Amino acid sequence: MSNKTTDFKEKFQEEILKKLSFRRLFIYCIGLFLIAIGISISAKSSLGVSPVNSVPYTVSLISGFEQGLCTTAFFIVLILIQFFISPKDFSLFSFLQILCSFVFGWFVTLANICTVFIPTPENYPFQLLYIIVSLFFVAFGVYLYVNSDFLPLPSEGVMLAVSRKTGIAFHICKIIFDCSVVVGAAVISLLVTGTLLGVREGTIIAAVFVGIIIKPISKLLTKRLKTFLAD
Repeated sequence: MSNKTTDFKEKFQEEILKKLSFRRLFIYCIGLFLIAIGISISAKSSLGVSPVNSVPYTVSLISGFEQGLCTTAFFIVLILIQFFISPKDFSLFSFLQILCSFVFGWFVTLANICTVFIPTPENYPFQLLYIIVSLFFVAFGVYLYVNSDFLPLPSEGVMLAVSRKTGIAFHICKIIFDCSVVVGAAVISLLVTGTLLGVREGTIIAAVFVGIIIKPISKLLTKRLKTFLAD
């Protein structure tokens, strides 16, 4: 075995051991599942899915492919974008985002099963209520799994890469990213079908307010979360 191969393996193992702990994995998985719950609730509202899920959801509706598969493919594209934004900061450990993309797809499927008993709202005020509830699930989930400092999903990985490269605050990068993917989903839908699929006012609301909700959550819980992860 060559020295380069040995060095590669040792560096990769070192990165995993540095990040791996039960508490980090626990917070990370809780965060991902909360995001998945938020996505399921927003879909129940019929006012549009969450921004991050808007592109794969729209592609799924157009192509007929399963939503989880489209989500995984979309995330792989985002991983490539991260690499091109900042190749020097893209570590070996970052490639595990591919595995996490599959795990998140499974969480979305599980969340859909868990929320199947929730009734579909029949009037607009309750549809908006579902959107508001989903915002808090998604925002809290994003906060937890990003601050577990384990491994970001490709969507947040892109935001973190842009934030580090430009110095723009993470919550601002999230608002910009969410708005961008919503526009992308709308363009794809209009070009292919001539109508908007999966993108409605609820998607726009989420694009603007999830990043805003993360800020007070961060101020309230960051010290406690750091203490929990450090113990």
